[in-house]
Amino acid sequence: MPTSHDDAAPTAMLNRVASLLEVFSARQALTLAEITRYSNVPRSSAHRILQGLVQLGWIERQGAGYALGLKMFELGCQALQQRKVPEAALPVMADLHRRTGLTAHLSVLAGTHVLHVERFGIWPTNGDRWKVGFKQPAAQSAAGRALLAQMDEAAWPELQYAVAAGIRNRAELDRNLAAVRARGGVAVDADGYERGLTVVAAPISGGDEGKGFALSLCGPSRSTRIEPVVAAVHSASWAISHSLSDVPRHSASQARAAHRVVTPAMILRTSEATVAAVGGR
Repeated sequence: MPTSHDDAAPTAMLNRVASLLEVFSARQALTLAEITRYSNVPRSSAHRILQGLVQLGWIERQGAGYALGLKMFELGCQALQQRKVPEAALPVMADLHRRTGLTAHLSVLAGTHVLHVERFGIWPTNGDRWKVGFKQPAAQSAAGRALLAQMDEAAWPELQYAVAAGIRNRAELDRNLAAVRARGGVAVDADGYERGLTVVAAPISGGDEGKGFALSLCGPSRSTRIEPVVAAVHSASWAISHSLSDVPRHSASQARAAHRVVTPAMILRTSEATVAAVGGR
């Protein structure tokens, strides 16, 4: 008969693997020394486990360091694809990008950061922080603050404050979140997280499916007109939330008899003049 002692070794190993993987949640490439320090796993054990994870494709070597491998990203994407939010968001994001010329992101709260899971648009092209699969600190990003503003503070993750540009302390965060709430839940980050870049984000609701997701648009600060972008993002996030809700469960004929059915495309068309003004056209 198996004993608790028999189960202890596998459990301890799983805990060490989890500790090693978790150190990458807010970082990219790390050296063995850094991984050992952050995870508190002995160096010899960490090296042995990392070698096994490299063989599995969960971790990859980058020069003298280690980083999350494509296999981890693939598994994460598969998990997200099983949810309804990306499916509901993609057509709205594509239309929003086409109409405004700005880059649309779908992001989800992942611990202390927001993780980009979908993107329409190729700008900005410098750096990795705006690519799918990469993270930004929740308190420093527009998407993160849009989500924090609607959350109970008791549910907040541990937040990271900036040393220079960005949100530097709790008082600044509170003032920013007050402005987010006054704007109907839409967060604006102009030259904060990254100089020359303006990002506008709004949370997605729609029950448990939409919990923790945010939609955002980003563009060059010199040409992005904030108020039209706020209107566009607010309408688009509402459209996604509406499609995730339980409202359209009646038959089409019943819905038309009760009221005109509202679709994401219709919602975006109603503000076409506003959205077109985003790029100054």
